Amino acid sequence: MKKLYFFTVLTVMLMAITGAMAQKKTKFKPAELKGIWQLCHYVSESPDVAGYLKPSNTFKVLSDDGRIVNFTLIPGSDAIITGYGTWKQLTNNSYKESIEKNIHLPMLDNKDNVLEFVIKDNDYMHLKFFIKNDLNGNELNTWYQETWKRVGMPDKFPEDIVR
Repeated sequence: MKKLYFFTVLTVMLMAITGAMAQKKTKFKPAELKGIWQLCHYVSESPDVAGYLKPSNTFKVLSDDGRIVNFTLIPGSDAIITGYGTWKQLTNNSYKESIEKNIHLPMLDNKDNVLEFVIKDNDYMHLKFFIKNDLNGNELNTWYQETWKRVGMPDKFPEDIVR
């Protein structure tokens, strides 16, 4: 009887430990996605060379309260909001944007869009996302890739900036 009790207790303990270990493996470590990101494009003077990353005038703000805002600065003019909604990290390398309104990609209005990401050196975020249909319902079945650079704050205000 004591042996049966011992083996029962041992079995229950092993199952509990195994279950706890399995839960630990399924959890992901949140990435440092929140912040202000600037869209970059590869530019080159030669068609045979990939070129270098040049920052654009489009920004993505991922706030710590789960809101997202994309906006674009129009040089010499205004800034416009191009999209907004909420975001949530799903896995170690994906997050979901729940788009409320997007004037650049209106086919995403009121839809969830899952983006895969890789962060390099804590400064660059490479995004990849899939769009099935365009605004008119035509099949696109296309993956889009974007590179975003984290906007940081320098130690002091640059002297050569004209405001």
